[in-house]
Amino acid sequence: MRLLSWNILQGGGRRADEIAKVLVTYNPDIITLQEFRDSSDKRGGKDEVMGALKTLDHKFIHIPETSGPHEHTILISSRFGFDAGPFLPDPISPLPMLEAYFSAEALGFELSLIAVHFPQKKAQVPLFQALKDDSESLLKMDALIIGDMNCGIPFVDSDSKTFASTQYYQDLLHAGWIDSWRRRHPDAREFTWVSPRTGNRFRYDQIMATPSFNDRIKSVEYDHTPREAEPRLSDHSLFIVDF
Repeated sequence: MRLLSWNILQGGGRRADEIAKVLVTYNPDIITLQEFRDSSDKRGGKDEVMGALKTLDHKFIHIPETSGPHEHTILISSRFGFDAGPFLPDPISPLPMLEAYFSAEALGFELSLIAVHFPQKKAQVPLFQALKDDSESLLKMDALIIGDMNCGIPFVDSDSKTFASTQYYQDLLHAGWIDSWRRRHPDAREFTWVSPRTGNRFRYDQIMATPSFNDRIKSVEYDHTPREAEPRLSDHSLFIVDF
């Protein structure tokens, strides 16, 4: 099975046709998109993305309700049925965490997928705390946290010491979550977002897996082409998880 995760930058807009082609080319079974916009106008890109999902035979799609057509949200789609809703008991807008539950009947094993699009700096703290609070139960099952975490370990996942909430991110690692990309690429330095102002590089886009799900993973790879090539399709690299 294949999972694709990508922050598509403000819904895709005029880039949405090419974004849709990338989605189809990778042929994933499950997709999570950050900064999706539930809007069909030229600033949204919804129609193109939904066309790609139809081509991929993704019959199960969850798009949270937003306060307006240009609010960012998280989309989850799949060839397999799932139930989804906000991870937090009191959802924040724009939505920073969306949980999808796949039953054993749907996927062959139970899976809790927590798709994230974290805000910056202090606003991350209650989100990390919520994940830590639920870690004891989640770590006993197949689960993963995936998406744009806007966080990492300074000088390992960045060129500079700028991760304000790194201690909370590392608390999850100490609790037993596994950085599945780093586990497979222990000495590599790859970056998924580059500051247009300073040129500093960051690995913002993460997958953290429970031990049992990490054992199922065959590979985790970034594709930097959509971010680096011209025309640029997003300011974030995408990543592919095969399991």
